[in-house]
Amino acid sequence: MARVFITGSADGLGRAAAQTLLDDGHEVVVHARNSDRLEAVGDLVDGGATAIVGDISDLDQTRSLAGEVNRLGRMDAVIHNAGVYSGPQVMPVNIVAPYLLTALIDRPQRLIYLSSGAHRSGRAKLDGIDWSGGTAGSYSDSKLFVTTLAVAVARIWPDVLSNAVDPGWVPTRMGGPGAPDDLRLGHLTQEWLATSDDADARTSGGYWYHQERIEPHPAVRDQRFQDQLLDALARWQRGRRTAKLCPRVALPIAGAPPRPPALLGLGFGDRFEAFRGGSGFFEEGVQQAEKSPELQGKRSTKRSSRTT
Repeated sequence: MARVFITGSADGLGRAAAQTLLDDGHEVVVHARNSDRLEAVGDLVDGGATAIVGDISDLDQTRSLAGEVNRLGRMDAVIHNAGVYSGPQVMPVNIVAPYLLTALIDRPQRLIYLSSGAHRSGRAKLDGIDWSGGTAGSYSDSKLFVTTLAVAVARIWPDVLSNAVDPGWVPTRMGGPGAPDDLRLGHLTQEWLATSDDADARTSGGYWYHQERIEPHPAVRDQRFQDQLLDALARWQRGRRTAKLCPRVALPIAGAPPRPPALLGLGFGDRFEAFRGGSGFFEEGVQQAEKSPELQGKRSTKRSSRTT
């Protein structure tokens, strides 16, 4: 039986997937946005699920959530299900959180990212994107980005099965009661990709709709756009974290060398490895962060503390 973590599992497709996987005997870790939402997963917990709490529109809470998942032990699969349709949380929840959690959660065997048919209307342009959620984001753009992330991860981590799923327009709180698609089919593919030994379910880099692999927006398979997206997210994270002298997060590359000893103890975190170039650690911005007066001051403080 598999151990599966599902984000956004207090209602909708995430909750339905959690219930089905529990019924099938799998170990399920469910996620609620805050303590008030824990009541919504109470019956799942009574049925054997483990519940964790964190608002994934908030960077610090997202990082803490990843830590909680890792303390429970390595997952066999992670289903990045949480999503919002409109408002300022679109980018933080729909793409930034999946990116961060992918980088910070101990690497599972399978990753599933919830996409949407709306991703086909997304724009493959990254200039001016407000990753922070300071302004309302485009749902279509966010789903294009997360679909691209899924396929990029499949390329970068060939030992992980990474796929994106279009659940269809189903009658959930987001989809509305008049949605025409079958709710059961809306979460079946995620469960299948997370746990099945079927040959098709053990493939990677796919975009799936009701257990059928179909072609996504052309930009999704454009390696240049994949790298641009990952680079934009990594650079934005670097900028956010450098101000606090905290880790910049980037997905480690398969086969990349270990961190240089010079970085040990400097607070850049265990997942410092950069995407670009396949081997380099010192992107221009990271080199600049290394030389920043704030970091130099931190080093001086550490050296002084050792000599007293």
